[in-house]
Amino acid sequence: MTIKAIYIDDEMNRPGRDAQKIRELLISPEELEIELQYPPKSFAGFQADFGLVLIDLDLSAPMDNGDVVGYFGTTLASELRMRNSSAPIVLVTRPNVITGKMQYLIDSVDIDYIVFKDDINKDASGVRAKLLSLCDGFRVLSQSPDPNWPSLIDLMTAKEEEASLLREAAPPVEKGVWNVPQISRWIRNTVIEFPGILYDELTTATRLGISLASFKQPPVLALFDEAQYRGVFSSFKKRLWRGRVFYKAQQLMLHHKMPGSIPEKFRLAFQAGYGQELEPAICIYDCTPTADWVCYILNQPVKQRNSIPYYPDRRPSVMDQARVSYKAIQESEAFDETLVDAQGSEIVKSLWK
Repeated sequence: MTIKAIYIDDEMNRPGRDAQKIRELLISPEELEIELQYPPKSFAGFQADFGLVLIDLDLSAPMDNGDVVGYFGTTLASELRMRNSSAPIVLVTRPNVITGKMQYLIDSVDIDYIVFKDDINKDASGVRAKLLSLCDGFRVLSQSPDPNWPSLIDLMTAKEEEASLLREAAPPVEKGVWNVPQISRWIRNTVIEFPGILYDELTTATRLGISLASFKQPPVLALFDEAQYRGVFSSFKKRLWRGRVFYKAQQLMLHHKMPGSIPEKFRLAFQAGYGQELEPAICIYDCTPTADWVCYILNQPVKQRNSIPYYPDRRPSVMDQARVSYKAIQESEAFDETLVDAQGSEIVKSLWK
């Protein structure tokens, strides 16, 4: 199915400007069509019947006729959200344009995704895939005949225990009903983004006590195939159900009579059952096995004892705690000492001596 999109930009017909180039990079036969339009001078009568809306943030330049609309792309996004809540709205911009405004834009209920123009220039096919995934997720949610909690659980293919965890992740369900833009944001920006209910491959591998390379070996992937997340927005980012991963690992350990922690014993149980040795997860700080967590800053395996709790975001308590490795504390400029608790602050001071 071809997605028909609109890209609203105030400089769409100027030679050498971004709009025409971005359109040419993103369009794809039988996948994505994009129509360029100027921002409307008035919202009265403006048609918003598209499957995807792309909006340039900075609409301050005079158009061909000399008119200046006098509003930002965020204003237009808000208007379009009211007119068509079933279509994703994507803001197209550059990092220097949104300096100091990024968190506001991320939190805006009218903007579903932010795309940087440089990313389109570097990897148009990757950006297109994200946009198509976004559209597919919105389509699936919009077609739900009854937008209630049970229908959402079905769309996410969650089992009973997983549904209970999802309920603890503060879903935007009011009086038993959800709307497409808000629930879409919650699935992508909470459930998929924060490890806890779902895991990415690195976190899955590390919590199993094995390297990412070992996890990607066909026999390991096959073992955890049933743990793959296949619900709505599953193509947006690849994820696995944490509970199903742990259940499969524990089954294998019990079968081979290897009780103990998963990071320490899963690798041995797998070798006993499949005759294949897996590499252990190596801690980024002391360079020894077995790591059992992922450093928030370095995105590398770390032992919990070589890390401290970190509070960089507003993740629900049901999600895994963010932790930062001693190595990141000592070496990374991204580390912010104001985001640790009192006990962690004392460890930071000792590491900085």
